[in-house]
Amino acid sequence: MEDFKPIELQQARDFSRKLNATFEFIRQNFKSLGKAILYIAGPSVLVGSLLIGSFMGEFLGMAQGIQSSGSPEDMGNYFLSVSFWLQLILMFVFLFISYVITIATINSYVILYDEKKTNKIEVAEVWNRVRLAFWTYLGTTILFFIALVVVYIILLIPVFILASISPFLVFFGIIIVVGGLFFLAISSALTYFVQLYEKKNFFDAIIRSFKLVNNGKWWSTFGLLFILQLIVGISSYIFLIPYYVIMITSSLHSVQSGSPMEFSDTLQIVAVVCFTLYYMAQLLLYSLPNVGIAFQYFNLVELKEARGLMSQINTLGQADTGTRPEEHF
Repeated sequence: MEDFKPIELQQARDFSRKLNATFEFIRQNFKSLGKAILYIAGPSVLVGSLLIGSFMGEFLGMAQGIQSSGSPEDMGNYFLSVSFWLQLILMFVFLFISYVITIATINSYVILYDEKKTNKIEVAEVWNRVRLAFWTYLGTTILFFIALVVVYIILLIPVFILASISPFLVFFGIIIVVGGLFFLAISSALTYFVQLYEKKNFFDAIIRSFKLVNNGKWWSTFGLLFILQLIVGISSYIFLIPYYVIMITSSLHSVQSGSPMEFSDTLQIVAVVCFTLYYMAQLLLYSLPNVGIAFQYFNLVELKEARGLMSQINTLGQADTGTRPEEHF
């Protein structure tokens, strides 16, 4: 049986060591963390994934049918139908809830791991933390969305100003908008974890995140998240390969036969299954960048405040001080 050695979270790490620690944490906690995600976030993830799979399958089938029949009125009726909007609203609600619960589950697990120094963490323990964190994270996500809309509107002002000067300057305005959104997104990347670990409100947590990340570590945070998100994207995209293979094969057959391509029931079922698995994989694999964010948080805090080092210094000389056995001379 392999001896368990807990990973020291509160430690300064360079870029490669953060990546290695992230993968080692996932490997070490694959069973317990995966079980917690499946039991706690699994139901909402499954429903949300089925809804998005069904929506994409139906939408692609409708688009293909209109392309074959050449009747755009059918598309207009589809977008105005009650079933379309009901399905769309339910899909976004469950995807939103899935996102919040998944983040709460992963962060709660990481904090429990730091407290207990073991990977023997029960689902009930994680669930007790998630119940408390859910409403906080729900409010945070809503506030993030509102902030995104406000910031986007503010960043559009320079675009309109440049457009009034010259249409050629619009390109630079778009760069300003995209660059500004990227900067703010990376700077606030630690907000969720700071909220739960340091028990701060939204505004204090986002200020704390900005101070830690923009202390000369913006590019390091960006690089870490970019690589981990890239791995998640590529890994989850595998589930869409069967759908695209069938689509390409059907298109080639349609070209050779000269008949319009038909979105058959089989292809629609394949689309539903593939998009369902794709989104499920994305949410479940989100533990990778989320754990990476946790390691980046501990790294930045250690570099700035040396909490882990101070904790080790404070524990020096505090070994077992029990009663010494009576000596006989």
